[in-house]
Amino acid sequence: MRFPRLRKKATKEQPTAPTQDAAATPEPVPEAAAKPEPSSEAAASPTTIDGLRAWVAQLDRRLGTRFYALAAGTVLALAAGIVAIVLALGVKDDSATKVDLADLREEVSGVERSATQAAADEVSALSDRVDEIESQLQGLRSGQSSTEQEISVLQDDIADLRDDVSDLRSAANADDTDSDSDTPP
Repeated sequence: MRFPRLRKKATKEQPTAPTQDAAATPEPVPEAAAKPEPSSEAAASPTTIDGLRAWVAQLDRRLGTRFYALAAGTVLALAAGIVAIVLALGVKDDSATKVDLADLREEVSGVERSATQAAADEVSALSDRVDEIESQLQGLRSGQSSTEQEISVLQDDIADLRDDVSDLRSAANADDTDSDSDTPP
């Protein structure tokens, strides 16, 4: 419950508001002030009530400020707690589990095996192709050697035939000259 705030100036008759220490422990009221004389009771009563009202208003301001500071601190603490919980749940959802890591390792291993097999198949195919080309080249070399030998034999045969033709021409010319000499002129 809030008390109305009084904004009256303290007068000589009105007591000033108590200090902080006085707010924590109220000062004992002297018996003379606690029990005013019946004749002055009517005059002292409004002044004492106004002083108490001023003191209560000051106390209310201090407690109101502390309450708002406490409420703001509580709201900030709750907000920080909620943010921490949300971040913790987000990290938990985003983090990889052991099963996820095992699946990833298995997938990487499978890809590695597949790549290794594909590379081995490619190397094998290239090796087979190189072997085939080498055998074809060897066949061509041996064919070339036999062709060169055949050409060499043919060239020798041609040379022999030329020699034979030349010998035959010489022999024919010699026979013609002999037969010309046997016939009279």
